[in-house]
Parts: sequence; C-alpha cells; structure tokens
Amino acid sequence: MNGTAGARTAASGRWFHRPLPRPQARLRLVCAPYAGAGAGVFRSWAERLPADSELVAVRLPGRENRLRERVPPNWPSLARDFAAALEEHIPSPYLLFGHSMGAMLVYETVVRPLARPPERVLLSGCRAPHVPRALPAIHDLPTEGFRAELGRLAGTPADVLADPRLMAMLDPMLRADIRLAETWARPAPDPLPVPVTAFWGEDDDVAPPDAVAAWRTLAPHGFRAHRIAGGHFFLHDHARDLLGLLDDEITLSLAERRRSDGS
Repeated sequence: MNGTAGARTAASGRWFHRPLPRPQARLRLVCAPYAGAGAGVFRSWAERLPADSELVAVRLPGRENRLRERVPPNWPSLARDFAAALEEHIPSPYLLFGHSMGAMLVYETVVRPLARPPERVLLSGCRAPHVPRALPAIHDLPTEGFRAELGRLAGTPADVLADPRLMAMLDPMLRADIRLAETWARPAPDPLPVPVTAFWGEDDDVAPPDAVAAWRTLAPHGFRAHRIAGGHFFLHDHARDLLGLLDDEITLSLAERRRSDGS
C-alpha cells in the first residue's frame, strides 16, 4: 500500500467504532448519531444485539477523536465522505440506522447511490425530506438563546451545558450539525433504492409521527413502521423497546437475504 492510499484508509477508518468486535458476524448494524452526538451514544447497544450481529457506531467529524476536524459545510460533502468510508470499511450485508440528523445522513448517502447498498435503512426520529421542519430554527441564535434551546431539546447533557469552557469548544460543531439538520430540505426527493423501516416517538415534537410516516412515499421497495413511547430522544429513554425492534429487523433482514440467495 502506497503512502497516499494508506493515509486515505486511515482517514476513512476514523468514521467507525466497534465497541464489541465480531469479525464473523453475519450482519452489521451501522448507526449514525443525532446532531452533536458521537459514536459513544451507541456503546451500550453492542452487547444487547443478537450474537451473530455486530454494532458499528459512526464517528462524525468534529467530535471524539475527530474533534479537530471541521464538520463539512453541506450535505453532498458529508455524504460523499461517509459513502467512501462505508465502501472501504463496512462489508456486506449491513443495515444502516440513523437517528434524527443521522437519518438525514443515511438518506443522503444511500441515494447517491452506493456500490454496495445496505440491506435496508432504519430511519429514526426524522421527518421525510419533503416535510418542513416542525420547530423554529435555533442554529443562528445568540449564545445564551442557543444553549437554552439545547437544554430544552434534552440532547445535550446538563453538565456539558453548565461548563462554559467545554461549551465554547463544542459550540462550532453543535451549530454546524444543527444548521445541516435545520436547513435540510428536498421538495422533490429521490426515492430510496432499498427497503425502509421508520421509527417515531409518540410525543416527538421535533419529528412528529406524521412527518416520519411520510417516508412511506419514498420507499418503493418496502416500508415498515414502528411507534415507540417517548419524545425525540426515545432511543435513550426507551432504549429497551427500540433495541427489541432492532433485533426483529436484524432477524427479518437475515431471513430475507437467505430467501434472496435461495438458501
């Protein structure tokens, strides 16, 4: 491997973290986090998935071991880089899960399209791209207003919000992520080339149930939907319920692959 290729491989490898490596897994669940979050939000999921599957958590630029990297300024750049990392580091078969902004990234990446697409995309807590956002934008608010809104949304831990030095360091990444999420729109979106499963929280005011159910119109290859108790961060507050549904999705995907292979 020459120096250029080696550097490219190392760079794309920073995208993924395997909390519990299972090289012989029959299927991988690749999980992209919501705005401002890192791979760590999925760490506890690894031991709770079926033993023949492997959890691969996505590390986006601007956080964790990529803290010094700038969040790409637009969706095409972010999706292009993520697609390259998937192609190089994630073997088939795999499922691609994303929550909120992570689901937007999943959509933007899969419609590129990919040379090796996932078996299915799992879109959680995310409006369809042709549905307007439900809440006013916050990414360009003054500092105090922005942090107050982050606290209201409950996605940023209270101890982080209370640390001025830490917030000063994280503020550019948080604003960049939220700007991408809040300005995401496709009035005439492309349909997804793979089957879709959508998850929504009963009381989610960021991505209301009807806005998430609208993914059905972009899923010509099959659509499933699951309702979960809770608000926008049901993936934390009702993790057991979500993980049970993800177990089912893994089992169904493996069965569907066996049928398509004729085995």
